[in-house]
Amino acid sequence: MRVASDPVVLKTLARLRRADPAAARLAQAGLNDLLADGGLADLTQHDLQSYLWFVLPDHDESPLTAAAMARFFEMAELERYAGIAESETTRDVLRAYAERGNAAGQRAATRAMDASGVVPPDLPELEWGESMGMAEMAAYDSIAITLELALATGDLKPGARGWRVAQARLTRIQLTMNRHDGPPLLERIRVERLEMWALHGGQARRALAGAALGQVASVPGVPSDVAERMEPMQWLLELANGRQGDAPGVPLTVAGNLARRVVQEAAERFNWWDLPERLPRSESDMWRLTVLRTVLSSAGAVRRVGRKLLLGTRGRALLGNPLAQWQVATDHLLADAGFDAAAQEAALLLLLQAGGMVEMRELVTEVADVLAGSGWRDTGDGSPPDDQDVSRAVWAFVRRCELWSLVDSGRGPGWSTRLRLSPAGKLGGYAALRHQALRARAASDVD
Repeated sequence: MRVASDPVVLKTLARLRRADPAAARLAQAGLNDLLADGGLADLTQHDLQSYLWFVLPDHDESPLTAAAMARFFEMAELERYAGIAESETTRDVLRAYAERGNAAGQRAATRAMDASGVVPPDLPELEWGESMGMAEMAAYDSIAITLELALATGDLKPGARGWRVAQARLTRIQLTMNRHDGPPLLERIRVERLEMWALHGGQARRALAGAALGQVASVPGVPSDVAERMEPMQWLLELANGRQGDAPGVPLTVAGNLARRVVQEAAERFNWWDLPERLPRSESDMWRLTVLRTVLSSAGAVRRVGRKLLLGTRGRALLGNPLAQWQVATDHLLADAGFDAAAQEAALLLLLQAGGMVEMRELVTEVADVLAGSGWRDTGDGSPPDDQDVSRAVWAFVRRCELWSLVDSGRGPGWSTRLRLSPAGKLGGYAALRHQALRARAASDVD
């Protein structure tokens, strides 16, 4: 059987073998996996917990192996690690796998990891990806070590009052501090994510992203009339918060749509209705209102409670803050993931590259070609994306642009739709692409 090459490991295993050969055998098997990429000096609490709670449950004799590893760590004078291996938490996690199945075990393991304090938390400026590049992984590991040291010294006490704030503070310091070996960790992660974004997809998509990378790499400006553009968002947030003399909440119908009086107020206030013979009767009569509500709901700014739409977690911070509202608008200009996100991103990249008005039909065809070149196929027959599916996704993006007045449109031959990004639309477009490029990468994003 292969053994770890660390001399301390070999000597400690020999001592354990003399005392308890069975325990030594189990401990050696666990250490072979745990220390496959380094020695005992490289081991971290995060590594140990990840192995005990996510890897070991797939092995035979997992409770006995955890106990044997605890004895090994005791002999190696690593009492904290011994305590983790023989802890009630480890026993509970292993029991969850054995008695309730893999899904339940993984949920218990995830809760235990989070409660331990060594998992670098997500911050407003950085959400860790499921899939990480080399720079992001190195930063994650470095911060996990920092959190472990804070635990060992008592500066971080999981479960104590304010410990999450302390954990976030330590993480932010590590991410943003100046370093002798290069730029701050946060900057390294962002550069890496931008590079990975630009290199994703087929040749046509990479060419489009490469042409936009210079603008996407820097923080785009904001339109001078941003407050005016965000008036619809401010209006709905005010309704949800409760205007002077009104109770909080936007009234909804039994079916969950915005009440008629709200629809008619929006039509008059923002000139969203152009049929003089009748007033709008429901939310479905005005697509802009539906798009506005969808964006705010997706952002967590409003939430449905019974027959009202109330301010959500983020809503209060957006009230009266047009810059924050602009960020929400641009962050949600493109779909989050999947086919729609790919199609809408391609449409935006093409519009940013275009010198003038673009025929919508031609844009859809070009987007379909970009997607086909990036490997998108129909899950049924394996054919490239058709114009109907692409058109649906692209029109959803255009509607969001129209809500914030980011596109100029007109009619071409045969009443075809022609459009281009306005100057404000280009600013919003680069902001949307930057958000897309810097977001946390899901495992499904990997080619």
